[in-house]
Amino acid sequence: MEIMLKNVQKKHLPLISELARTLKIELSEPVEDDAYYLTAMEEGEKTSILSVQEESDFINSLKVQQ
Repeated sequence: MEIMLKNVQKKHLPLISELARTLKIELSEPVEDDAYYLTAMEEGEKTSILSVQEESDFINSLKVQQ
């Protein structure tokens, strides 16, 4: 059986992680903290994976969601 959770509030992630551990359920994606994402973003700034337009579109999409 596979359960997929979408649109989970960040504040609920530790509870979900602990529940999974208690029930001996393996999480396919571990819960990362803000430091993990900050480091990934800083490393991403040094690469040129996206074109200038793609980068602009991505940043604008993040602003719309807030």
